[in-house]
Amino acid sequence: MYFASLVPQIEGIDGWPSALRDQMAPDLLADLDYLYNYPAGDPGIMGTLGDNLSAAPERWRNVDSVLQYLRDIPAGFGDLESAPGVQGLVYLTTFRYPEPAEVAEYQPLEPKQAIERRMRSFDDRDADAIMAAFDRPEDLRERMITLIDRVYHEHYVKELPHRLPALERSVAAHRFETGDPAQIATRLTGREKSCLEAVCPGPFQRHVFMPSLDMGPYNSCAIAGGVHVLYYPLEPEFRGESTEEAEITKLARIHKALSDEQRLRILGLLREREMYAQEIVERTGIHQSVVSRHLSFMKAVGLVTARRQNSMKFFSLNPQMRGELTKTLDIFSPAIGR
Repeated sequence: MYFASLVPQIEGIDGWPSALRDQMAPDLLADLDYLYNYPAGDPGIMGTLGDNLSAAPERWRNVDSVLQYLRDIPAGFGDLESAPGVQGLVYLTTFRYPEPAEVAEYQPLEPKQAIERRMRSFDDRDADAIMAAFDRPEDLRERMITLIDRVYHEHYVKELPHRLPALERSVAAHRFETGDPAQIATRLTGREKSCLEAVCPGPFQRHVFMPSLDMGPYNSCAIAGGVHVLYYPLEPEFRGESTEEAEITKLARIHKALSDEQRLRILGLLREREMYAQEIVERTGIHQSVVSRHLSFMKAVGLVTARRQNSMKFFSLNPQMRGELTKTLDIFSPAIGR
């Protein structure tokens, strides 16, 4: 559901998440978008719930256990560290994901007051509507339960026979791996550096690795209660895809990223030196949300790399991409040699 909610926001997520949006009843799609956007955009209260569940696999043995967990959590704040309630999920969604410098001023406030003040700091948020929903946590809970239940029974359950075995093959192949989590993450994602080295250094008490069929070229991670969860794209061999097919898909995504004039301008700037996102916004005049979307896609396909320093994320060209791009030229080599 999370990646289906991202389809309108980022490029490169296709396949079942995109098809799901076309198949969903209008009211169900509206709730999907609402709950993955409430209260202040991605990941939304549903995304935070998913992160917390991912960090505690014992809570989601099946869809019924997920629904029962949601029914059992308190309506209020609960224990924000270990057992947040519905309003607690709203608080975590508001303050777990922004940079520390963005949220420092809200830390002395009471949780509800902090949420409301932050919502009123946004130009694109209806703070009154957000707080009205916050004051009806049972309604939020029921919408979340209904969304999970309907998406599962109306759409996902028929996908299980061919999806679950593929995912289980990846899990079985890696279940007993030991060693440095950062090295395991690098191997699973196929990146030069994993988020554990570049963005999420930890330390963490536990690491959870989860394959996904639905995230396209992206990797995604979640941090909850001292647990780091890494979602990685399911390997081609477990999807039943040949090496050649996987290589073609990879090259097509790279060239899709290169087919946009704004992205080429950004790459041209990064050829000069490493830059942080706001600097790119200032140099190009492109809106910050658009720059962020472009950088996310180019990072996903491997054109750029990112590292975090203090509260800023710096981007640079990936020098290894030169070798990838020559593979496209190799397609024409036989014709040239004749």
